Amino acid sequence: MKRCMPLLRALLLAVVLAAATLAPGPQAAADEYSDAMLEAFASAAIEVSKRIEAWRPLIESAVDESQREALIEEAQADLARAIEETEGIDEDEYYAIYDAARDDEALRKRINEIFSAYLQRPQAPRAE
Repeated sequence: MKRCMPLLRALLLAVVLAAATLAPGPQAAADEYSDAMLEAFASAAIEVSKRIEAWRPLIESAVDESQREALIEEAQADLARAIEETEGIDEDEYYAIYDAARDDEALRKRINEIFSAYLQRPQAPRAE
């Protein structure tokens, strides 16, 4: 639990900062997405974040541009799998929520509340 908390806190901070710095756009309906859908989005976002952190050093240590591009392609496929493997959401829904949250302050607030609640839950110990 202790090891994943900094990552989750960083993810929450990123969402909060993104919400604070995005220019307001047309208001979408925050109620368009159920709590269950937003919880699935948050779960997928956390898994995507973990996988990005796992891929980052591999991509940064690529020996040439060709290897770097191949690793990026693999990483993108892995991130798509992370979303698809999350119960209750698919890739299209994930990106629809992501895009809607950029323009909808109320939706960003709901997502941030879900992330906060997630951070408050006791985490199961990770198997090593």
